[in-house]
Amino acid sequence: MDTIIVQERRIAILKKDEIKSLLKEAERYNNGSCLAAIGLMLYAGIRPHEVTKIKWAQIDLERRHIYLLPEHSKTGGARRTTIYNPLFQILKKCNYDPDKAICPRNWLKHWREIRRNAGWGQNKPWPQDALRHTFASYHLEQFKNFEQLQYELGHRNSNLLRTRYVDATDVKNAAEFWGLQ
Repeated sequence: MDTIIVQERRIAILKKDEIKSLLKEAERYNNGSCLAAIGLMLYAGIRPHEVTKIKWAQIDLERRHIYLLPEHSKTGGARRTTIYNPLFQILKKCNYDPDKAICPRNWLKHWREIRRNAGWGQNKPWPQDALRHTFASYHLEQFKNFEQLQYELGHRNSNLLRTRYVDATDVKNAAEFWGLQ
């Protein structure tokens, strides 16, 4: 039996102005109730369906970690992700309540509205997994560490990273993305 070789497509990542527009709209929209969730997807690579299950109690600002429980992750494994400085700055602006979920009620409706208000819509479709891919691409460009990124994303091995995230053509100024400039 022949092995099927999958041809990977280039991933879409957000540009600097798109990131700014999205974050500005998230901060403005509904008193910033969606800002933390968007920050987690963009600056920690949390999957969209994972972010809906996270509670504030899983976020440790002092140790700068986010704890994903096994029942909340795509792969069924628990993981701890790092709160890098841009995410830390976002989370400090939000209302921390350990008993509440990160995402507000009607999250998907709010998320669609934020993207639409930030410029995505019928003429400019939202790229699938754009925030996770943006995180991974900038992380790899800045830190150049497949093992660390694999751990942060919760991948079982580095094969997907090596086939999908090595093209950093659209990554511009990774240090700025991470707040290191």
